[in-house]
Amino acid sequence: MKIKLLSIAILCILFSCGKVEQKKDIRENVSNTKVLTNERNLEELKTEASRLRAGGSIKSVKLIDRKAIIDYVSNFTDYKEINPQSSLTESELKAYWQSGDAIEKALIDGSVRIMRKLDFIDEVNIILPFEEKMYKISVNKSELEKFIGIDFKSITGNWDKTFSNPYVYDKKGREIFFKKFGVVK
Repeated sequence: MKIKLLSIAILCILFSCGKVEQKKDIRENVSNTKVLTNERNLEELKTEASRLRAGGSIKSVKLIDRKAIIDYVSNFTDYKEINPQSSLTESELKAYWQSGDAIEKALIDGSVRIMRKLDFIDEVNIILPFEEKMYKISVNKSELEKFIGIDFKSITGNWDKTFSNPYVYDKKGREIFFKKFGVVK
């Protein structure tokens, strides 16, 4: 009887140890998959960020869960550090940001465009320092849907009519959008 109990106990220990190892392997595989997915998503985000208005002026791109954080350079020196080969002059860079509401257009268009292009992004924060001011925008899908009055799929399905024309290219719409989602400090 004691031998049977001892045998059963040993078998239980052996089988449970294997399950613990299997569970550990499964957890490690899931963890590795998440890391690879996050790295791949970050690379996709960096690629899309580089395609935004003045994408060459983007200093850093971060991905935290489903939120993208994009920082533009704060001055020409920073720009030249990340683009040493560029022939762009300081006055040209300054003139770009001063022209035709370029800052608000870049922030509004860029924030929503990132969510449009990358389905794993639900929120975008963009920071653009310029001439002693800090321009920021923070847009998430649910707030955007409430603001525009339609679901995100419909916004992306008819991009020009529902978003680009009324909020990027129309001055009054751009001002209303920036007042809701943006801030200047």
